[in-house]
Amino acid sequence: MADAGDTDALMIAAKKAFAAPFGAVLKIAPDNGCPLWVDGRQNPPQISSDAPGGLEADCLWRGAREALVRAMSGARAFESAYVSGRVAVSGDISVMARLTLDESR
Repeated sequence: MADAGDTDALMIAAKKAFAAPFGAVLKIAPDNGCPLWVDGRQNPPQISSDAPGGLEADCLWRGAREALVRAMSGARAFESAYVSGRVAVSGDISVMARLTLDESR
């Protein structure tokens, strides 16, 4: 199980990455850890450790915690993580087209 520092790193990366609304709920699920939820229907998107309003996610990202943190550092980093298989995406893939990851690094 992840420690609080790992959860904080994931939360910090998500808060930096998701600055603009994208009209959906995204679940970010690290291997062996608790997921984060990004409510992209809000402006700015809201990041939490619980599903907003108990809703199911429209889109799910899965992978190692470090890969997810790196993937959120920008569009190119996400593309690299996805293409290489370090981050898996399932659900409504059209959500990906609406995302604008803030270049945090």
